[in-house]
Amino acid sequence: MAVQKHIVVMVLGDIGRSPRMQYHALSLLEEGHLVTLIGYEGESLIPQLENALKNNDTSQPKPTYLGHLCVLRMKPYQPPRTNAIYRLFYYPLRLLSLLYCVTYTLFYRLYNECNVVVDVILVQNPPSIPTLLLAYLFCLNHAILPRKSTRSRPRLVIDWHNLGFTMFESTTFVQRLIRTIAKWYERIMAPLADAHLTVTEAMEVWLGENFNVHGENVRVLYDKPPLIFRPTSVEEQHELFNRLDIGDDLFKDTTTHKREDISNGTLFTQSINRNDGTTRICLRSDRPALLVSSTSWTPDEDFSILLEALKELHNRITTNSDESKFPKVLVIVTGKGPQKAYYLPLLKEFNETHPSINIQTLWLEAEDYPKLLGCATLGISLHTSTSGLDLPMKVLDMFGCQVPVCAIGFDCLGELVKDGVNGKVFQNGDDLATQLYDLLLRYPSDETLNKLEVYSRNIRGMTRWKENWEECARHLIVG
Repeated sequence: MAVQKHIVVMVLGDIGRSPRMQYHALSLLEEGHLVTLIGYEGESLIPQLENALKNNDTSQPKPTYLGHLCVLRMKPYQPPRTNAIYRLFYYPLRLLSLLYCVTYTLFYRLYNECNVVVDVILVQNPPSIPTLLLAYLFCLNHAILPRKSTRSRPRLVIDWHNLGFTMFESTTFVQRLIRTIAKWYERIMAPLADAHLTVTEAMEVWLGENFNVHGENVRVLYDKPPLIFRPTSVEEQHELFNRLDIGDDLFKDTTTHKREDISNGTLFTQSINRNDGTTRICLRSDRPALLVSSTSWTPDEDFSILLEALKELHNRITTNSDESKFPKVLVIVTGKGPQKAYYLPLLKEFNETHPSINIQTLWLEAEDYPKLLGCATLGISLHTSTSGLDLPMKVLDMFGCQVPVCAIGFDCLGELVKDGVNGKVFQNGDDLATQLYDLLLRYPSDETLNKLEVYSRNIRGMTRWKENWEECARHLIVG
């Protein structure tokens, strides 16, 4: 690397819940650059970035980029929406709060706390308002900050995760007006950036046709899983299930498993004593099927589809008298979001009336999430795109763990999930119930495992984040 640069990676959201932007930051650090992460307060960063901040932690080997990362967290004001008056002023108050937080962070804190000349600002989009405008003004007016070199103004790079204006509802006249204004704002700001990354080819084409964004400074950077996403060994599964106590009460109303059956193991693994005094960890032959779904609990991911599918699956099992041929099913749902509180009572009711299928919600630490995915029998993706132009990153995480996925279909999903090749695509709850029934019948028999292995085999060998980033994004970001 010829010149060390300072790249600002900016997210108008919780940094800890923006894995793609964290992966950008990690790749830039590994290249030897200085990185400042800007975003909201919230969840912890991925372990590699947390280690870069722990100057005094002697228990972990120090990364080569220790001291090269600065994190600036913001906490914008969240106006209440409890009545009509508050809702009327919600957007103006929220916008003023964001303007203040971002302006203060970019034009004051960034220089005073990091004290390094900025070369590039990499901005996640959406949200577009007011991030794109303020980031552009920062680059345009770089002369107001003391500079210690003759380098040109900072470059602005937009990483298009989706289209910002599609995040606004369009039910009422006021909502449609706001959405129209947001679209024009985004259309004006987009060509002012120096470079663009998109998550799909469909988005790259759309931006060229609608926002006049095209040329050699526009590249597709598909999400790819980093190496932390991999199949979880049996020993790691045993440790994880013991520590998290996953599925402890799954069979409380059945006689299939008794407490003494799992005293030397878990619902999925068991410890066998050898004659020489050592122990061997192995998978249980009567283990449940483990389905994992990561959701943001928003209308974009309609959890009712999965709930209805599991009810229909239970009906098919009982109607066909297949209880003896069908495994118990544990569904683990990870994530946080606004609709979670609404669904929790429904999940409790479901568990009480469907003893062979159990749904549990978890929020995992960053280092445990990949391990759980690596244990899964199947992954479930409920992500639908507001624009029809982005892809669910959680599916990439599952593919990194060689876990086949059942995903709800939308316009550009075919760029990632190939129906019948590396997973299955469904359109509604009935489709998903059929797929789960066909894929899990007689699990974990060799017949079923071989069926699932066909999908897993087509996932293996996929390009990882590091190689993909170096080929598609490094030059575009760093210049």
